[in-house]
Amino acid sequence: MFEILERAEMAQGTVVMNVIRAPKIAAKARPGQFVILRANETGERIPLTMADTDPAHGTITIIYQVVGKSTALFKTLLAGQGFTDVLGPLGQPTHIDKQEGLVICIGGGTGTAVVHPITKGFKNAGNRVIAIIGARTRDLLIMEDKMTAASSQLKVCTDDGSCGHHGFVSD
Repeated sequence: MFEILERAEMAQGTVVMNVIRAPKIAAKARPGQFVILRANETGERIPLTMADTDPAHGTITIIYQVVGKSTALFKTLLAGQGFTDVLGPLGQPTHIDKQEGLVICIGGGTGTAVVHPITKGFKNAGNRVIAIIGARTRDLLIMEDKMTAASSQLKVCTDDGSCGHHGFVSD
């Protein structure tokens, strides 16, 4: 079992964050890679990008939006419980190096969780990084504090103008 050490509901309870004990995965994971999770023996396998890793503590963080049967099952798992299977790290990591000029990383909604490790990786490589994150409304924004720390500058957009720029991240 891969134990859930921390669990938090975000974005009006429709988005859930889990910090999972997975030391071998945390030690090898790179920005842009993902894991495949299964809640129980009969559960569906779901691929999710790791929103963060902490090799020193042996943890990975996943963030998912509850949209179907499997993610609804994931949401029932509490801290102290765990996933039957976590397979990874999988996929090609994002190529990260020192760039000339500026790096801009953009994520909207749960896409912010996907872009977080990439943003952090580019900043750690010595780049100036502007992160742009957005959501439909202020209440649906996630990871503002983590994206602030992961970037040189953070810009926020909301479709309804309740926080930051009134418009889309693509604006």
